[in-house]
Amino acid sequence: MKVVINPKYESERPFIEQLPVIFKKEGEFIYNQRNQVKRFLINGNERIIKRYKTPGLIQRVIYSTIRKTKARRAFEFANKMSSLGIDTPESIAYIEQKDGLLFSIGYFIAKACYDKDLRNALRDQDIFDKELANQLTTFLVLMHKKGVMHGDLNLSNILYRKENDHYHFTVIDTNRSIFKEHLTQRECLNNLKRLTHRSDLMDYIIRRYAQLRGWNEEETISIEHKLVHRFENKGKWKTYFKKLCP
Repeated sequence: MKVVINPKYESERPFIEQLPVIFKKEGEFIYNQRNQVKRFLINGNERIIKRYKTPGLIQRVIYSTIRKTKARRAFEFANKMSSLGIDTPESIAYIEQKDGLLFSIGYFIAKACYDKDLRNALRDQDIFDKELANQLTTFLVLMHKKGVMHGDLNLSNILYRKENDHYHFTVIDTNRSIFKEHLTQRECLNNLKRLTHRSDLMDYIIRRYAQLRGWNEEETISIEHKLVHRFENKGKWKTYFKKLCP
């Protein structure tokens, strides 16, 4: 078993090294589907622990040889985000377990963040908060200008809190992110296609995004509509085939 711990949290090693044993028995579930996320209290401090689903055989071979595991990427990408000034819960440790020679299960441990995600504040309201949408767009532009493409950029993975008249944003679930020195317009817009299925909110954000980047608004919205349409159609086909082959 491989255990990598942020030196700041070396005192938590005894708990972390026992985590694969106690994860099933202890902790409070936050999310329990394909992956599992639990809340634990360690020495009076709240920790969020994500246990990744055991991958299939081919992926296990890949993770054992040529590709970093999701747990390791989550740990390293959190550090990378922080170094770029993009807030994300501080990484504490990651664990990689093996079954024989092959990788089997990964765990990622991070500090707890008590901010809310943006779904209720923007997507689920009859009239969305335009000032919140404006400041979110400014944050997205900043992130892209720093060369960061979040791998699953949707409102569930962006947390927020209000500080006076300013909104502070924190990103989570960053293990599929991509870091580049420069992002093209197409790459930026393609990264935004998952943000929300709410069309009026999406158009508002994309128009504001184009303004902040100095791009033609109508052209930018047209490109985004095509990207979203293609993405949503792909999702419908996936759902259809899953029903055919349950």
